[in-house]
Amino acid sequence: MAALLRHRALPLILAVVVITAMLLSPGGTVPSGPPHADKVTHALMFAALAICSRYARIPPALTVVWLGFYGVLTEVLQATVAVRRSGSFWDWCADLFGVVVGIAVFAVVHRRSRRTLRS
Repeated sequence: MAALLRHRALPLILAVVVITAMLLSPGGTVPSGPPHADKVTHALMFAALAICSRYARIPPALTVVWLGFYGVLTEVLQATVAVRRSGSFWDWCADLFGVVVGIAVFAVVHRRSRRTLRS
């Protein structure tokens, strides 16, 4: 059982490491795009984190809470520590939107896969 839980946690650990590096990399290394494209990027990153969190069997409510705090933390770090980056309330809102989308996508896929296994 413990090995299974570790196996399920690996995608989440990898995603947190990669996304943290992306969020805190110097601003000059981030490609520019159309206006507000960064909000889409934030939502996609946090949707991926939410999917990994649910795959690791972290309940939906706890996934929202820990990713909400993680989003605040990364925005504060962007505003205070990261070079040529700025924290943004709207980026955090995009993070939360991505979390909700990720939880919903996981639920749909999980429900369909369970149905397929029963058939």
